[in-house]
Formats: sequence, C-alpha cells, structure tokens
Amino acid sequence: MNKQLHKGDLLIAEPSIIGDASFHRAVVLITAIHDHAPMGFVLNKPFDFSLAEVVPEVSKPIPLYCGGPVDPDNLFFIHSIPHHIDGSISISPTLFFGGNIDQAIVGIEKGILDSSNSRFFLGYSGWSKGQLEQEIASKSWFTSANTFEEKIVSHPAMSLWKNLLLSKGGEYRLWANAPNNPAHN
Repeated sequence: MNKQLHKGDLLIAEPSIIGDASFHRAVVLITAIHDHAPMGFVLNKPFDFSLAEVVPEVSKPIPLYCGGPVDPDNLFFIHSIPHHIDGSISISPTLFFGGNIDQAIVGIEKGILDSSNSRFFLGYSGWSKGQLEQEIASKSWFTSANTFEEKIVSHPAMSLWKNLLLSKGGEYRLWANAPNNPAHN
C-alpha cells in the first residue's frame, strides 16, 4: 500500500468494483485497525427502512445503513457527541464509534442524537491482515483523509462517492458521472 491507512480515513471503491453489492460505489469510514486488520462502515448504502423499524424503543425516523457484510444482525453507530454517550471510542478528535446504546436511544428520543451527528448501521466491513492492502494494490480501492471530519455523518449518502471521485479529478471525473452500470450508457 502506498499510504499508511489510519483510523478515520476513507476507503473509496474504485469504479472497477462492479457487481459487488456490498462495495460497488462504496465509501467506508475506517474506525479501527487491530493487527493490520481494518474495520469500518459503509457510509453510503442506506436501507429502505429506518432505525425505528429495528429498535422498538426509537420513535424518530433515523436512517439505517448497511455497514458491510460482516455481522449484519448487529447494530453499530458512529457519532460526534461523546460527552452524551459513555464508552465512546475515538476515531478522530471529532468522530466516535459506539458507546452505551441505551444512552444513544435516550439521546435520540430527546433530540440530542440525530442524523446531523450520528449514523447507525447493521453490519460492518472488515478485512483480515493483509487483505485490504492486496485489494488496494489490485486497484479495488483508493484511500483519502476524511476532510469532512464529523460532518461525514450528515453528508448526503447518495452523492458521497460521486463527490469524492470528482475531488480526485482526472479520469475519476468521468467515472463520477457514469451510470451505475456502465453497460447502460
């Protein structure tokens, strides 16, 4: 890998990933790296149902995202309000992973935790030691610093991949505007 991957970095699917439902046009926020085995969440794959449909204690329509193909029956979340959620794990100075889910639910109901400062996921994305480095070397992904910081959780999911490709420039500008399936062009 030509750049060391860090917690908080973004992993952006190359346009060549076609036919992979989990990672086609995906943007993954790396939340942890243990023993060179990264973990993160796909930020731009919303479900057609909300958190309230999965967690009965939630009454507000908080969007729910597919975080990745690993452990899809478990709920995870990232947020920017660690002072309201005990046990939050730092991803960056302004972005945090998990914490006390009961406090998060209370925060949702009180209007403290919402789509402007959090994102909820079923499942996560994970790679074994060396696997992601091989995928990057084979041009399945490129990496980027998270210049959005904590605002990444409120960035519109459907335009995230496109906007990151446009900012990369060059041939990526062409791919950013291509149809979801290039065969439909």
